[in-house]
Amino acid sequence: MQASEKKGTWKRVLRRPFELFRRLWSRVVVVGVHPEMTNWERKRTRLINGISFTTVLLYSLFLVGYPDEEHRTTFLESLTSVVVYSIPILLNHYRKYFAAILVFNIYSTFVYSFYAVSHGVADGAEYLLICASVASMLFFRNFIVILLFFLFNLCFFWLCKYSFRVVEPFLFMPNGENLYIENLVLTFVVLFFLVYYFKSENTRQENLLQEQNENLAVEKQKSDNLLLNILPVETAEELKQTGVARAKSFESVTVMFTDFRNFTAISETIGPEYLVSLVHHYFSAFDRIISEYKLEKIKTIGDAYLCAGGLPEENTTHPVDVVSAAMAIQQFMEQEKIIRLQLREPYFDLRIGIHTGPVVAGIVGFKKFAYDIWGDTVNTAARMESSGEVGKINISDSTYLLVRDHFRCYNRGKIEAKNKGVIEMYFVE
Repeated sequence: MQASEKKGTWKRVLRRPFELFRRLWSRVVVVGVHPEMTNWERKRTRLINGISFTTVLLYSLFLVGYPDEEHRTTFLESLTSVVVYSIPILLNHYRKYFAAILVFNIYSTFVYSFYAVSHGVADGAEYLLICASVASMLFFRNFIVILLFFLFNLCFFWLCKYSFRVVEPFLFMPNGENLYIENLVLTFVVLFFLVYYFKSENTRQENLLQEQNENLAVEKQKSDNLLLNILPVETAEELKQTGVARAKSFESVTVMFTDFRNFTAISETIGPEYLVSLVHHYFSAFDRIISEYKLEKIKTIGDAYLCAGGLPEENTTHPVDVVSAAMAIQQFMEQEKIIRLQLREPYFDLRIGIHTGPVVAGIVGFKKFAYDIWGDTVNTAARMESSGEVGKINISDSTYLLVRDHFRCYNRGKIEAKNKGVIEMYFVE
């Protein structure tokens, strides 16, 4: 076996105990933790489990180190501590969180005071009261409670330091110097754990907060994209910043209406799901086309499609843009008809009406926001559509005057439009 292979084998052998301990630790510290807890309650429960488990492990070393008859007192005291410090973990499992805190704090204070008084201060057990004081600061949020526990442990600490003047040690402890060193080491280990845990929890919370912020940013982006898919950018920004979006008047906007011929008759021959998918297919193509010409989709009403140019940002090219988009839509309709005839699938024919004039645009209500436009221009555009012909783009004279230098148009003359009287109309050729 080569040296690199031997080294890798030893690494795997040494890594296994640490991996097993890490798994055990990960399971113990989350005992009693559940999703309904607040962030503070989770931190506190993890801390109690962690410090209790650490203390159990340290006292287990005492059990292994002092199994002989001469150190029977140390053995029994360590065994008692192993049992008692396991209780907070068990209480957390049954969600008795406050009881777990009381057991840990009160037992720590009294047992270390008892050790100091019964053994004499030579074994340094009273220094573990410092750990109990620090732990109480992490277990409680109320300043008064923290102060009371701190003073409580401080009083017992000084009581233990001067108890030898009043009470003689009554439990003989052989190798007192060793116990003194071990108790100081235990104090440092517990303090190190408390500080390290506090730091690691802060790091964990910072990482969690960063992750939540990133998730919120993603969700915010999704919400913004959804809002922008419903409302124009300016209107969406105004709505987000102020909570309302004011209506705005536009002096010149070109409005386009489209409508499928014989929609009702075709819908009666196909299933509802197929009908919806078919309309979705056509309107998705319309969406792509008007996006290319930077038009604003207003809404769909059944099989009618309404869009406009010149809003929400005003421009001077909107009449040409709308007519160009209408021609692209009619071209798509012709290509789609050829394909569907070959496949013997249902298809739609389309009428398009266009008119240019003033409108008012904005959103109304406070539920299911929808950007809409109002005014006589919208009604006239609808009449242009209903007065048109399949496969044709019917425009009013107001639109014609703005696009006549860009497109060939056929004058249809003055035609009666429902509720609008006589209007001069043109077909774009």
